[in-house]
Amino acid sequence: MLNPKSERVDYGWELRPPEGYELDSAIAATYTLDLDALLSVPVALCFHDTLEGEIQGERLALLEAVGQLNGRLKVFYQAGKIKLPSSYNRLFALLEPWLQPVMPGNVAYSSFHPKFWLLRYTAAKRPVRYRLIVLSRNLTFDRSWDLALSMDGEVSRESLYSSHQGWDLLVRDLLLQDPSFEPGKVIRKELGRINWQPPEHFRDPRILAGGPGYGRPLDMLSPNDSIMVVSPFLKDSVGNVAALDELAHLAPEGNRWLLSRGEELDEIGSEKLEGWSCFSINSDVVDGEERLEMGTGRQNLHSKLIVVERGHTCHWHLGSANATAAALGSGDANPRNTELMVRLTGKSQAIGPSALLSQWVDEDNSSNGLFVAHQFEERAESDGESERDLFRLLSFGLVKANWTLSAREAELDPTLFEVALSVDEMPELPEGLSVEVGLLPIRGSYQPLQNVTCWNNMNINQLSAFVAVRIISGESSETEHLVIQAGLELPAGTDRERRIMEQLIDTEDKFLNYIRLLLQRHPDKNEWFSFDGTGDQTGALATLFGDSPIFEQLMLAAARDPEVLERIQKMIDRFEGTSVPVPERFAQLWAYFSPNKR
Repeated sequence: MLNPKSERVDYGWELRPPEGYELDSAIAATYTLDLDALLSVPVALCFHDTLEGEIQGERLALLEAVGQLNGRLKVFYQAGKIKLPSSYNRLFALLEPWLQPVMPGNVAYSSFHPKFWLLRYTAAKRPVRYRLIVLSRNLTFDRSWDLALSMDGEVSRESLYSSHQGWDLLVRDLLLQDPSFEPGKVIRKELGRINWQPPEHFRDPRILAGGPGYGRPLDMLSPNDSIMVVSPFLKDSVGNVAALDELAHLAPEGNRWLLSRGEELDEIGSEKLEGWSCFSINSDVVDGEERLEMGTGRQNLHSKLIVVERGHTCHWHLGSANATAAALGSGDANPRNTELMVRLTGKSQAIGPSALLSQWVDEDNSSNGLFVAHQFEERAESDGESERDLFRLLSFGLVKANWTLSAREAELDPTLFEVALSVDEMPELPEGLSVEVGLLPIRGSYQPLQNVTCWNNMNINQLSAFVAVRIISGESSETEHLVIQAGLELPAGTDRERRIMEQLIDTEDKFLNYIRLLLQRHPDKNEWFSFDGTGDQTGALATLFGDSPIFEQLMLAAARDPEVLERIQKMIDRFEGTSVPVPERFAQLWAYFSPNKR
């Protein structure tokens, strides 16, 4: 069930449509966002393939997939929490309409923290289906150990009794932040009519939102026979564990298990955790890939799971919320963070704490398990807390401000642009901290932040809504990076998507490779990406009638898969008015197959 050696979930596989269905639309929520990770998502959503392998870069297949998803995908993320990419990809500009930054509250210590996908699938003469994927990980390439729940549901004709707490309201609130997202209107209407089917061993799924306006993301019974808490983070900003103390009252001492990161447990100390049997993630897991020189960095714990057991019945809560007061609330106070958890019920023998411990901890308590009994070590108190608070307060003030990028054509060269960044309600800078801003596509473009900051002589590829921000401490030289999505105002007639297409498809070979790509009805990922080359050595026109000829593939598509011809026509329509070179002989051939002329 949760055996890390045998039961792993492929993120991309879970995004694939059910058999016989196609993706209609999707929304996602994440705290932090990696643009390269988001660019890889179309591999699963449009290609019906996994996310494994090298799938980044400026590829024809990704250009096509992004085009297919336009207007059908919306990603909500914590404002400012885009990861600074190591290099800029021109395709990032095409992701901007998908993204909706979220400010969860009017305080610096409130976070938009849910992590989920809600996917809508359709098929001819079959009920509409949804898939909900609830994660503990963000939309990044982080390799930490996580838990994920995936469950499908069909839309019924009538409204269903809902025991979900705040879930419908949270999704509707998010969708209302961008009224131009057309699929959101249908999703809002169908939310209350989805009959969710829980995974094996579970029943009675309840989707629980938490945060200001949504309540607490837990639905706990008390008293219980035992409790298990899996959480990477436990303490608040002053080192207290108020949420964990409340959870301790749900089960008697001796039947409480706490699984966390070793450094987190050490910082709290054994005294505050008295009454809990403490386990930390195995250091061999944390550092394993570094020792193997795989170059992917440290792995750690990122899963969040709370399990309570009473008699033969067990309840799970899994999702985004750490066992902290900010995530779960404390006393009569609701959480500061916006969270999403799912409660599942089952039999203790199959899903209870004992079953989980048997999979995660070796019986002889050796060092071979995923978790090991924690040996507390003294840790020196951090002396940088006050500076981190200043960073967080300033970050909040910057993200809360209104950022606008305005571009205009340069007077001396209309192919170049002048860009001005204006920031309304810019916060005052604390003493000792400075802020620099740059444009994400241009390395080394950082300048001190002012009410208006300007860049000159920029080409169209350097026009982006993403602003790179760095906060620098003059005392410690510590630096924090943010990426803020600004409002982007472009001169009338500026078409960045058209320019990107012209640059990526600038030869007849590449045009025909694009056609060959679209003619693959259900290819695997490697087959799609093989079309990023320059075509056959014998030249572009040879692919029309030579080996693996386009002519024969068009004949087969016309007979068996006319929707492929529709897809090609949409692509050609997108190229109308561009400088993309369309071979004359292909244009003559296409006149016999075009859906517009049949």
